[in-house]
Amino acid sequence: MSEQPGRSFIRRHKYLLLFIALLFRGVYVCLEINEIRQPANPGMLSVTTGDTEGYLGPIESVLAGGSYVPDYRMPGVGAPYWVFRHFLDVGGSRDAMVLLQWLLAGISVYLLARIAERFSGSGRLGLAVYVVFLASAYASWFDASISSDSFSVSAVIIGTFFLQQAVDRKQLPMLLLAGVFLGWLVFLRPVNIVPLILAAVLLVRYAKWPRPIWAAVVFLIPFLIADIPWAMRNWRADGKVNLLTNQGLLPSEFTGEIAGHAMVFLQGYGANYIWWTPGADMRWFGVWKGGPELDDKGRKAKPPPDHAIVPGYTRDSLYLLSERVRRLSEGHLNTSDSLAEVAAINARFDHYSQLYKEEAPFNYHVLSRLRMLRNVVWQHGTEGMIYRPFNSLPWWMKGFKIFQSLMYVFVYVMGSIMTLLLIWNWRKASVLVQLWVPLFIAFTTLIYPIVLRMCEWRYMVHQFPFALLLAVVLSFRIGPAIRARSLAPILNFMAPRDRV
Repeated sequence: MSEQPGRSFIRRHKYLLLFIALLFRGVYVCLEINEIRQPANPGMLSVTTGDTEGYLGPIESVLAGGSYVPDYRMPGVGAPYWVFRHFLDVGGSRDAMVLLQWLLAGISVYLLARIAERFSGSGRLGLAVYVVFLASAYASWFDASISSDSFSVSAVIIGTFFLQQAVDRKQLPMLLLAGVFLGWLVFLRPVNIVPLILAAVLLVRYAKWPRPIWAAVVFLIPFLIADIPWAMRNWRADGKVNLLTNQGLLPSEFTGEIAGHAMVFLQGYGANYIWWTPGADMRWFGVWKGGPELDDKGRKAKPPPDHAIVPGYTRDSLYLLSERVRRLSEGHLNTSDSLAEVAAINARFDHYSQLYKEEAPFNYHVLSRLRMLRNVVWQHGTEGMIYRPFNSLPWWMKGFKIFQSLMYVFVYVMGSIMTLLLIWNWRKASVLVQLWVPLFIAFTTLIYPIVLRMCEWRYMVHQFPFALLLAVVLSFRIGPAIRARSLAPILNFMAPRDRV
């Protein structure tokens, strides 16, 4: 399908569509603030998360004349906050962060429609993507939260738009802008170093410059300009060559806690270690946070399944260990006894982890990762939106949650099918985004559960807009494909064509 002559609707009415997008995203920001913001949060708009201090604490340390500590987080979130803190107090700076996230989120709605138009060659499909993404709150529910999630969604959409524009127009400024936003994405979520390199490789394939390899080099320059000083700082501070994070996947202060050792054990058999989610496997072990009345501080959570038990310990052994964790949390021991008990509990979790690895290698190396994938993907998409029990909500909010859940299911069922089809037919991709989009979805969906054995629900947020794009594309083409009894109508837009 190719675009008809003349400018499409989404380009003729750019400012109107941007205004509507900002309006809708503003409504979602207000809903988030109303639902989950605590009065003690600094400023009037910002929502504090469990990671907020890790992002902003190092910046406050630098501003106070100290060094960038703790240095577990890369300064992707901290950089704009550092700028705001030169003009505003803490509360004002956090509010400015929310306003920036809202602005970028609104712009991203429009730019995703432009990407969809270029992806498919259809302005009508681009408009459909705009409407569907406008209605979805899944990726925009973090726009008031001080974390990396909102910025990450915006950075990948804006960076992808400029990347395709640079290839189409052969303009180096566009290429540099793409490098800025996708390089920033790495500083927000370091695992995205792989997609950054992948984008550079795709540039070599699709760039129309006489020397495509130089296009890839120019694209990577913004990231290198930022990362080289960061790596030099890490060398001076720690004496190690750390191009990304300094403490691995998780901060050292967490890995030394009982929660960190329990998490490793649960990862071994593919259990849900998210201790702030009522009913999660981790809470059964006495490690919990928030919602104590919903599962009696984890006592009503699911006990370990049969495949979690191997020779060397029993379910009773695990129950006794969970009771030790609960007793310790009651705070009745003095400091020395408490430290000794923590060490003993950690050693017990480590021993069980090693036993499981030795006694159930297939479960440990293969099935646990598949279970983690299920833990990440198998959700209704509104777990973090509205914390109040569903039955206590007014009718309109119940309808909102049901609609958003259906949207999540639609996006990831249809989007996953289209992702597989596009990757299988990768040689037919005539436009960079036709290959970049499905590869980004596949990588960001699999990297956490399959490679890293991590399963937070929000790991499905960053690829959601692209999955939504593919879901809409498949929906537009599934009718003709059924009538033709062939997959050809689904992929006919991948034939070589001029840009729109």
